[in-house]
Amino acid sequence: MSVSQKRYSIAARLDRLPWTSLHTKLLMLLSLGEFFDLYDLFAGGFTVTPIHLYYHVGIESAIFYTIAIFFLGAFVGVILLGYIGDLLGRRTVIVINMIIMSIAYLLTPFSPNIYVLGALRFIAGLGAGPEAILVVDIMSTEFYPAAIRGNRLAIAYTIAWISPIIVALISLFTIPSHWQWIYWVGGIGILTIIPLRFMIPESPRWLEVHNKYDEADKIVSQFEQQAIKEGKKLPEPVEVEVIKTEKVPLSEAFKGVYLKRMVMLLIFQFFQAAVYYGFTSLAPTVLYSKGFTFAKSTTMTFVIYTGYFIGSLLSIFLIDKKVFDRKWQIVVYMTLAGVLGVLFGYSHSVILLETSGFLLATFLNLFSNTYHQYMAEILPTRVRAASDGLQYSLSRLGTFIFLTYLGSVLVTSGPTALYLTTFAFAIIVALDIAALGPKATGERIEVIAK
Repeated sequence: MSVSQKRYSIAARLDRLPWTSLHTKLLMLLSLGEFFDLYDLFAGGFTVTPIHLYYHVGIESAIFYTIAIFFLGAFVGVILLGYIGDLLGRRTVIVINMIIMSIAYLLTPFSPNIYVLGALRFIAGLGAGPEAILVVDIMSTEFYPAAIRGNRLAIAYTIAWISPIIVALISLFTIPSHWQWIYWVGGIGILTIIPLRFMIPESPRWLEVHNKYDEADKIVSQFEQQAIKEGKKLPEPVEVEVIKTEKVPLSEAFKGVYLKRMVMLLIFQFFQAAVYYGFTSLAPTVLYSKGFTFAKSTTMTFVIYTGYFIGSLLSIFLIDKKVFDRKWQIVVYMTLAGVLGVLFGYSHSVILLETSGFLLATFLNLFSNTYHQYMAEILPTRVRAASDGLQYSLSRLGTFIFLTYLGSVLVTSGPTALYLTTFAFAIIVALDIAALGPKATGERIEVIAK
């Protein structure tokens, strides 16, 4: 039996909830999985050069089989598991993907050649693909109240963004001779959190739009009762229209107002990948290409990567500011990232590289946290995982294409040419969001996605 006497929609009851210890528990559980998703994104960058030496292949091949092919797997994983998430539920997918990731991680160090390693990196991508979008973005969006939705997503990401710092520390002791330990540590870590995935409840919003009101009611009632137990007030729910469905009509995302949004998101996702991962995945290799030793490159990367945590931390205080709507935050952060990328590519001074790299990482994560919330809230619940999965998968396909291309640019033309290329992509992204993106900060998702 629900705390409310009247049968309000699940969405209305979720949005009126005060923050409780159950919300905190959910936030921590979601953050743990994203920690290891980010772990892999940075592990690939640190292991490119050691793998290049270990398997006696060129830098371009090492980038392709270590990083680029991972994103090809993520492209497939986001589409496939995103669709399953809409069809069978969010929780089913967030268990399956962790199992896939752990198996691939643990087997990677035993690869007899670069081709087997590439196959295992592809499989790891299959599992990692939907992690950020389905676990953090969508689950946070569908559980948390509108007024603090962005803030709590930013907190979840900030906890997870300790990951690159941990990877950098491990690399200081293992690169280049014992690069295998980076993957073993990641695989064992993922194994330990798989049981915790069963503690995450199914999304009540997903249950409601699939006409499973009793199951949704049971979950929301637990949160309501916890709020009362903690002495917090439950305001009267503000009702909104909830469109229910038995199926997952992805074509719905291409109708009416959603068509413009999907076009905007597809353009955005394809090009932002080049800017973000052109730095995130290649920074250690770029520093090595500038003539720094393994030890110096890794130490400098450690300093630079702390910017990701700082950027995520700052986003907690900025992401829900109505005076600086998420749409315009994305435009500003992406433009600044493009400019800082050029400075990083051109610089040879340690101070300039560490400063520009740190600031670039900071703005990239201000951008990342903001856009992850933005893309999850401007499309309807009934097709959110599938439609977000489709456009997010394009970012993974774009990353695969661009990292393959940018690796070649790095080898043939150098870092400056690489980051001049990503600057052009940054401008495309900023103009796309400025021209086609709707405002979203502070609105209830049923209203934004109506």
